[in-house]
Amino acid sequence: MIAYLEKYHLQDIRDILCPPLTLTNDDTIHYSVFIDVSHFMSANIEIGSILLSYPTELIPIFERALIKTQQRHIEKQEVMKEQFKLKTFVHVRLHTLPQCSEVTKTSVRSVRSCDANRLISVSGTVIKTGPIKMLEYKKIYICKKCKKSFDIVADREQFNSITKPTQCPIEDCGGKSFISREDEIVCRDYQEIKIQDKISQLHVGSIPRSILVVLEDDLVDVVKAGDDVILTGIPFRRWKTFKNDARCGVDMAVWSNHIRIGNEKKSAMNVTEELKSEFKHFWEKYKENPLAGRSLILKSMCPQLFGLYFVKLAVALTIIGGVPMKKNNTRIRGESHLLIVGDPGTGKSQFLKYASKLSPRYVMTNGIGTTSAGLTVMASKESGGDWALEAGALVLADGGVCCIDEFDAIREHDRVTIHEAMEQQTLSIAKAGLVCKLNTRTTVLAACNPKGKYDLEANSQDEEWDNRVSSFILNEQQMEEEDSQLWSFDKLRAYISYIKSEYHPQIPPESGRILTEYYRLQRRADRRVAARTTIRLLESLVRLAQAHARLMCRKEVTVQDAVMSVLTVDISSNTSSLLNVSSVLHSNFPDDPDSD
Repeated sequence: MIAYLEKYHLQDIRDILCPPLTLTNDDTIHYSVFIDVSHFMSANIEIGSILLSYPTELIPIFERALIKTQQRHIEKQEVMKEQFKLKTFVHVRLHTLPQCSEVTKTSVRSVRSCDANRLISVSGTVIKTGPIKMLEYKKIYICKKCKKSFDIVADREQFNSITKPTQCPIEDCGGKSFISREDEIVCRDYQEIKIQDKISQLHVGSIPRSILVVLEDDLVDVVKAGDDVILTGIPFRRWKTFKNDARCGVDMAVWSNHIRIGNEKKSAMNVTEELKSEFKHFWEKYKENPLAGRSLILKSMCPQLFGLYFVKLAVALTIIGGVPMKKNNTRIRGESHLLIVGDPGTGKSQFLKYASKLSPRYVMTNGIGTTSAGLTVMASKESGGDWALEAGALVLADGGVCCIDEFDAIREHDRVTIHEAMEQQTLSIAKAGLVCKLNTRTTVLAACNPKGKYDLEANSQDEEWDNRVSSFILNEQQMEEEDSQLWSFDKLRAYISYIKSEYHPQIPPESGRILTEYYRLQRRADRRVAARTTIRLLESLVRLAQAHARLMCRKEVTVQDAVMSVLTVDISSNTSSLLNVSSVLHSNFPDDPDSD
């Protein structure tokens, strides 16, 4: 192990002995060396295999080897030796385990009792974070008979309890009276969190499973509720207090050795080069009539619903979103929000379900019975009397989409609590003495009665719609040839992820003038709604224009994108002001969209 550390991590050890100027050279601070387990196993397969099977015994040996490597490096120094300070609070952080099902768990539900005391990697979403505590990790006792000292380490399986010894462990002593050295108690920072299965990985009808994770030393306070994490740890059993004539209870927990936050990958998915080439070829094919290509993409959304041209366009633009900006440490959101208002049977819930699955990260909930705590954060009291924060729907949907059906069923005073989460994309919490701020960078899609603080609102009423839908359903078998040209769900999902990661369109002056003039026109209107004609209207226009440019695979917002942004916002509040349609929800796809 020492040879491996000297060969591959010598610079990390030098940084520990003599930290850069930006860090403090303090021997009481905890330092970590990150070891790639796959690389370590390729260098020493035998010790690597033992490490996976017996991590509890091997990790302390690894850390002692790290201290020994520091000592050897200090002894070799001839100059600047006085600047090197030996650090004893050093830890080996193991990551990148071999990609096999025995050690790499893709979900919490795949952790089983047979994994106890073995090194595994598991991914999930943090739903609960407990307070940071001080753990009495080691206690030193002196035997009154032989006058020798020995230490007792907290038993992790007994909820970190330290049992007073009954007999001196020194050979040929047998003393039964001891004195505790209170001045030499070893303490650690300690925190418990709870992670659960990622919602995007759950099947229909399955309940997400959660598991407790123990963080110690420099791992505490590095995650917050709503974070996606990949952690390396050792599952262990925690036995509850024994009672006479009662079955003993046991829970499974994970002692974490390494934790990595994967928030930057929340809304991303792997798109192959073959698909990227197919997308580019698609737009080359529709270079002369790009709106026809756009109509094909929009028809592929909820293909079981007839028409709904502008609703599908609005849903697509909302999911894609604009480009977020950051000015003077203030983040300006790029996410849009959508409210669909319509009579029962118009397909609102189907849109929400379909749109949620287009995002790699989503939360689907219903407004009936939903409270502000369920949407934001709940403060729960643990068995020890401490308070912990448990994430709600908006926090869990950070980086994705939060779909709320029956939004009008939420009580008014519960509904106003999400305004900050929607506009500022953060959630300020002050509950039970816990004050913090959580990220809620999510797109909110809702279906309810009017009205709310949303970028788009769509109303629905048309008596002739039943006949048109009936014709569509009866002729469904005759439309198989046309449906064969539509994109599959997986292809559409990959396309949205691709354009969100690859395209960040900017707005040139000519496109910006269209948005500005429409904003001024709305401000001068006699019958304007004051709540909708604030500066947020202009920000909404910008987001929708950027989203339409992304939908069309453009690196710059064109005049056409700006016009479509104005059109989408205008028809959401004034159904027939620019188009000859009686209802947005009942609009059909044009035969020649480019000429229109």
